[in-house]
This record gives sequence, C-alpha cells and structure tokens, in this order.
Amino acid sequence: MRSAIICHGDCDGVISAFLYIKHYLRDSYPRNVDMIFTQPWRAHLDMKKLSEGVNELIMLDIALNHDVIKRLTDIISPSVRVTVIDHHVSSGDFINDLMRMGVKIIWSKATSTPRLMFEKLRPAINPYEEFLIGVADVCEGAEAQDEKTSRVADLIKLSIARDPGDLQYLKHLIKLMLKGQDLSSNEEVIQRANVAKWLLNKLIKIMEGRAILINDYLIATLTIFESRIFAGLLGIATTELSKVMKSDVILIREEEDKIVVTVRSLKKRALGICKEIAERLNGKYGGHAEAASATLSRSPLEEVQLKVIEVIRNARRLNPR
Repeated sequence: MRSAIICHGDCDGVISAFLYIKHYLRDSYPRNVDMIFTQPWRAHLDMKKLSEGVNELIMLDIALNHDVIKRLTDIISPSVRVTVIDHHVSSGDFINDLMRMGVKIIWSKATSTPRLMFEKLRPAINPYEEFLIGVADVCEGAEAQDEKTSRVADLIKLSIARDPGDLQYLKHLIKLMLKGQDLSSNEEVIQRANVAKWLLNKLIKIMEGRAILINDYLIATLTIFESRIFAGLLGIATTELSKVMKSDVILIREEEDKIVVTVRSLKKRALGICKEIAERLNGKYGGHAEAASATLSRSPLEEVQLKVIEVIRNARRLNPR
C-alpha cells in the first residue's frame, strides 16, 4: 500500500506530519510514503504531484477552499481513500462537501493541528511528542508555558522561513523528530534560524517605516522584489509587527501572478476582514480569527491598497464600536 501526505510547509504542518507518521505510518515511511509540502494558496496545484498507485491520501493542516475541494473530486475513487485533518476556522465551510464525498474528516477549532490530532485521535504520546504539540500551539499563536517551548517554536518557524521552498530541509526536520532529537541544540536548525532572524528584523523595519494607519489598522505594502527577498518571513513579520505596535496589521504584497493580503489581528478580526476583501475583490481567503490571508488576482499594488482601505472603512461603518 502506498500513502501520500500533503501538509502545510510550516511549523504546525511539519509537526503534524511527524505525529501522523510516527503513530500511523512508521513501518511505511519513507519507502512507501510520498511527502508533499505546500502552502494553502497553491495546495490544489501541488495535489497534482500525487504519484500513480497512491491508495491513501492524508491532508494535514491545509486550509480548505473551493479549488482544493474540486481537486479532491478528481482524486477520490474506490481505490483511493482520503483523510483530512485540519484546524483552520475557514475550513468549516467545506465539511459538508467532504462528508458527501466520503472523506474521513477530523476538524475542529483547535489551537493547532497537532493539538487537534491528540484530542481527537488520542495517540499514546511520549513527553517529547507532548512537548512538540506545545511547540505547534505556540507557532500558531498560543502563549508559551516555558522558555524552551518558546525557543524551539522560534527556531522551527525561522529555520523553515529561511528557505520555505527547501523541501529536503522539511523532510530533515521530520527525520530529526522521528529520532527524538533536541532541536534547540541542532547546529543546522540554529544556523538557518539565525540568518532568518537577521532578515526578519530588516523586514519589520521596512514595514514599520512604510505603514499607514487607517482607522485602527496598520497597512503596509511590499513590491514583488521585496516579496522575493523576504519570502517565508512575511507572515512572521506581520505577526511580530502587530505585537510590537499593539495594533492589527494588514500587509499587501505583490507576487508573480497574484496579490496576497496577510492580516494579523489582536482583536480577532483577521478572518472577517479577509472574507470582506476576498468578496469585494473576487479572491479567495482562509485562516483564523487572529491570522488570515486573502489571495487576489494581480492588479497594480496601489489600486489594491486603495480598495482594501475602502473595505476597512466600510467595515468600520457597518460594525461600529
């Protein structure tokens, strides 16, 4: 039997993949398990990479959207069973679709996907796995209970962000976890994280210097060139700027063929504002109340910024304090 795991290529997703492999695919991995790391906006494209002969597809920490559901309809067959495990609030809109398709669904508004797996699947975990579940929670915005959890969360997030397209490194992290290694003392993890930290500080300064305050949102923009330089750090920078400035932050950035709007909200308005932006500008959205994003068709950055400002002002009028 051949299995395939498609997971979000971030801290939360990697730890989810580790836990699933450790408890349910240990005898098959890596020989009979295909690993595909992706980002929510391109998950439906990466699903095309599934090799022939796969009998089981496991999707971990992937925010669902119409494109993903459409792709699943092409994949599901009597010989291919599909399991979806996800904690994104926005995925709740597609649960009924998945049920009709015969997909096994594990979905809830848990802090992280590893936390959801523990709560719903109840695997017999050891202290190392319990620690990593706590790390995933912190990566998703929860408060750290101790300094080591906070440090390892930062190391994993930043080391991945250093080069989010390095799929071999993501597999390497899973390998380290399967061996039960202490990531806080791993030289490669530390080195990658240090480089990413230096870039992150530069990016935060750029965003802070460029941000404008509209109502109670800070709005910053990045060009396509800047998006390339800081790829992988954009979500982290938006989160950190929100914490530093104690304000909700909206980052609008150009990419090759699209515009991405990233929102971080201390007031839990991120998903709602991304929904408004996506509906107003004919895009897609997903995420959580605290952290969400919208993907739009490519347009001049200045035009998108003006339309986002209009959405914010209209939302303020519709939902006054």
